[in-house]
Amino acid sequence: MIQITFLRAAVAAASLFSLSNAQVTTPCNPLQVTCPNDKGLATNTYSIDFTTVKSWPSEWVLADYSNVTFGPQGAEFTFAKRYDAPTMWTDFKFFFGRAEFVVKAAKGTGIVSSMVLLSADLDEVDWEFLGGATSTVQTNYFGKGYTGSYNRSTTPEVASPQTMFYTYALDWSPTALVWSIDGKAVRTLRAADADGNGEQYPQSPMKVSLGVWDAGDPDAATQVWGGGVTPIPPPEPYTIGPTGQAIWIVSR
Repeated sequence: MIQITFLRAAVAAASLFSLSNAQVTTPCNPLQVTCPNDKGLATNTYSIDFTTVKSWPSEWVLADYSNVTFGPQGAEFTFAKRYDAPTMWTDFKFFFGRAEFVVKAAKGTGIVSSMVLLSADLDEVDWEFLGGATSTVQTNYFGKGYTGSYNRSTTPEVASPQTMFYTYALDWSPTALVWSIDGKAVRTLRAADADGNGEQYPQSPMKVSLGVWDAGDPDAATQVWGGGVTPIPPPEPYTIGPTGQAIWIVSR
């Protein structure tokens, strides 16, 4: 069994996860059909402290078959068997702003801890942690579901992300997207520099999604990227805190 505990976190929206890197889905893509209006963030800020949660928070949606509980360390995401992918996301969206997550990532070969912003038309912004990568985290972005050749990621250095908590933030504006760790910028993407002469820059309202998935599944095409084949069942339980204690959203 692998447990992931999301501790303190500040975010500005949500998204959906799947069992493959950046292969996410939405219930209705407005580029393809006419969709109902999305729910927006009712105020310019939002926060939640998962360490104090006693019942399921109404503004979060739990994915089917997910095992997510709340305890003294925050939200705990459990990976216990093959095909588990515990995930939760906000029921509202925001359009530009700042998202912060205080996170300790999950251990485990092939196990990926993710904080993702995702829009209905598949704009996407990622923080992703590989369970076997003990000195780096990955950043990524996609526009309108177009992945290109998967050449947009970066791997900033961070010491022992599976054993230490850090504050990971996303500052998203119409002109730039900045990833930072403990207040230090580790990547800046100018909108004009995004692929497609800026067309691939994320520029539609986003949700925030938190979760864990298995890139090292024996049949997954993501094994090499994920660091190898995940032992099933895992050899030991893991408890981590990817964004658990609190989440803050500042919309601009």
